[in-house]
Amino acid sequence: VSLELNKLKTVALTLTAPKLIYKVDKKTKHNIKDVKLIASMDDKKLVLKSYSATFNNQKYFSNKQAVITLDDTIKVSNLWVNDELLITGEYQTKSKKGAFTADAKNFHLKHEVVDIETKINLKINLDHNDTSVVGKVILLKGKVTPNLAAKSFASDSDIIILQHMKKENKSVFMDNLTLAIQVETKKALRLKQGAMNLRLKPNLTLNMEKGTALLFLGSVEVLKGGTYTFEKKRFVLGKSLIYFTGDVNKPALDMKANYKSLNHFITIAIKGTPIAPDLKFSSSPSLNREQILSLILFDSEAGGDTKSGNDMMKMMGGAMAKAALTDIGVEVDHLAFGEGNSIEVGKKLSSKATVIYINGEIPKVKLKYQHNKRTESVIGVSEESQSYDIIFKKDF
Repeated sequence: VSLELNKLKTVALTLTAPKLIYKVDKKTKHNIKDVKLIASMDDKKLVLKSYSATFNNQKYFSNKQAVITLDDTIKVSNLWVNDELLITGEYQTKSKKGAFTADAKNFHLKHEVVDIETKINLKINLDHNDTSVVGKVILLKGKVTPNLAAKSFASDSDIIILQHMKKENKSVFMDNLTLAIQVETKKALRLKQGAMNLRLKPNLTLNMEKGTALLFLGSVEVLKGGTYTFEKKRFVLGKSLIYFTGDVNKPALDMKANYKSLNHFITIAIKGTPIAPDLKFSSSPSLNREQILSLILFDSEAGGDTKSGNDMMKMMGGAMAKAALTDIGVEVDHLAFGEGNSIEVGKKLSSKATVIYINGEIPKVKLKYQHNKRTESVIGVSEESQSYDIIFKKDF
């Protein structure tokens, strides 16, 4: 810290630090890294000449001068964020009320999975502990590259994980926050990760009333021409829509994907929700569902004459699930859909041993050991029974 006092009137301050720690309470603290601040103060006028800092892996800075008047009314004339977002307004310290605006013609945000440019126009109103944010954010251009390898899965609302049921820290700010922000896009965003290469145009409203959960309302258009690669086959999306009616984890789907084989043009229509999708298959020249699935899985419609539709759907679901798990960094060595809603997931412990979990009506664990190419042992354990099987295979 460098502090210079001139004639007991003007103060010049320079502050640099590799890291500052801000403690919100006894359990919560925030690290602010690479801090540099140059400011001066004359009477009640604070002049912030420049600043830079990194918080939550996002860099914030400004080389443009800001003037802040500190009195019964705190007045912010021109506070800049990253030299692009301008914040102005004032706050009455006695009445604890204030209003600010945040405007940017082109605000560049590059953080973890996003690299986008936005136009921002927001109004922030403060009234004691109550905060309301109203306005519009227009996405000008950019790309999204989600880190699916983080293994973050959407959870089933019917499942309660006891160790996750810890008492959450109450946030006075969040409990008293009201949001009404419209999010549009001028140019489609690029979503590219693993097997996906899509262009998205969101038209959403983020809405939250005081003391309630954040709601996502509107739709995201998936532009025609996006691709998804499955089983080394390239599916091209037609114009598709994803509708949001509140819970961001439960959108409604209205999508189409096309696949061109050597002799057939296949269309898959997807309705319903991500948890319970409704798939409809069609082709030209005409094939039944089993033949279409066989063509996708085995490059031949002949398999559809020997297997039932349910068997084919289970094989399709298993292949898709295994591909999806591989995309997010989870290597699965065994994946099968059994009777009813049962699912088998397995992982090799060694070149000969595989452990398999079966999520059926009665959960079961199996340990499979490959003695040689023809003989294997399988030990099964559930809450109702235990078993040991020896399996011998021979080709005829």
